[in-house]
Amino acid sequence: MRFTSTLFAFALMTPVIGTSQAVPMAETRVDAGSRVRIAAPVFGTERKVGTVVSVTSDTLVLRHGASLAGQSVATSDITALEISKGTHSRKAKGALWGTLLGAGTGAVLGYALYKEPKCNNPDGFFGCIVILGPTSAGENAVWSGVGGAIIGAITGTLFGMRRVDTWVPATLGAR
Repeated sequence: MRFTSTLFAFALMTPVIGTSQAVPMAETRVDAGSRVRIAAPVFGTERKVGTVVSVTSDTLVLRHGASLAGQSVATSDITALEISKGTHSRKAKGALWGTLLGAGTGAVLGYALYKEPKCNNPDGFFGCIVILGPTSAGENAVWSGVGGAIIGAITGTLFGMRRVDTWVPATLGAR
């Protein structure tokens, strides 16, 4: 009993220990050519992603997508500013979620849909020898869970391959 309670105590402390050792990221300066995500009243409630054309002490000029024209934003109107530090994929996270969901779904369906095997020809050449296949609902749940986990891991990895930006808080460069 003492071992179990100690194990639970360590399990509950692990997330606290992990987050308490995180190093805060320093803010990065935004200069011309930076890919940014910006929030300002001129864009409404959504954040716009674009490339900085120029930065002065009172104005930031932003180019959206393939557009050649820039849009000026007063620096005093900027409510949030983030800079892209590159892209990353979420393959591992997708594979983990796919494995968990696939295993759970496969196990539940395998248990619920199991039917007892029937012998249609007991006097035949092989008789009623059931060599392959599950012999109980629990065994069917296990094999279905394994199959679901494999399919889920592959599907989750494929969904996680899409690359997304890594955004960090930023400050304006040229002042």
